[in-house]
Formats: sequence, C-alpha cells, structure tokens
Amino acid sequence: MTEIGPIGGGASASGMSRPQVDGAARPGQDAEPRAVRRGVDEVEVSSLAKSLSRQNTDPPVRQNLIDRVRAEIDTGRYVTPERLDAAVDKLVDSIDPPA
Repeated sequence: MTEIGPIGGGASASGMSRPQVDGAARPGQDAEPRAVRRGVDEVEVSSLAKSLSRQNTDPPVRQNLIDRVRAEIDTGRYVTPERLDAAVDKLVDSIDPPA
C-alpha cells in the first residue's frame, strides 16, 4: 500500500514533494505582486498580401472636382433648383423604385 503524507506536508501520494513557487503567499503573509512574463506576438505577411496592399484599387481622387465643388458651396452657387430636383428624384427612386 502507498504511504500518503499528511496534508500540508508537501509530499504527494507518490512521495514526491511539491515544488515551491517563488513569491507565492504563504499562510499568514500578504501576497506580493509577481512579474508576469509573456511571449512575444509575431505577424508574418505573405508576399501575395504585400503585393495586394501595394495595389491601389480605389479610384483616384479628382482634386480639381473637389476644389470646384467647395468653391461653389462657399459662394452659394452649388445648391440649384436643378440639383435639388435631381436629388429628390433619386431619393424617391431609392424609396420606391420605378416598376
């Protein structure tokens, strides 16, 4: 029959003693925070992903159009009855598309 050591004696059923953890709180002592070591995260990006990230799939910015519209807005010439009618027509079509 296997000898079992007393509770708290530090020995297991196999007779091996339990390892002590440095910095662990012992009965009657306050626990002190221990430093935690963590692994390092790494990311590997495939050559295909690198190639795809270099491709610009967005349409080019038409800066001249942006500048013109900003100028029209600033001077009050952008909102016209024709543009309002077109915007209303698009809104109505999006709510109730023509059959």
